[in-house]
Amino acid sequence: MLLEYRGCPGNEKPARIEAVITTGHAASSYGMPVVVLRDGTVLDSLSWVLCRYRVVRASEGERAALARLGIVVEGA
Repeated sequence: MLLEYRGCPGNEKPARIEAVITTGHAASSYGMPVVVLRDGTVLDSLSWVLCRYRVVRASEGERAALARLGIVVEGA
């Protein structure tokens, strides 16, 4: 899937990054998916909010997994 973020506070330049959502990562527990960035970093909810992440493109399966995390995908 493709994400966009506006940068953490102090860096407002928008950027895009590829990511996957998976339950096959060590940070995943009890079957809850986690968002993993291309460098292997798990994207936590605080970073999602502070850096203003949004989903640009996601498959139906990715959308369903994001919904399990409480992330609403609008028109991606």
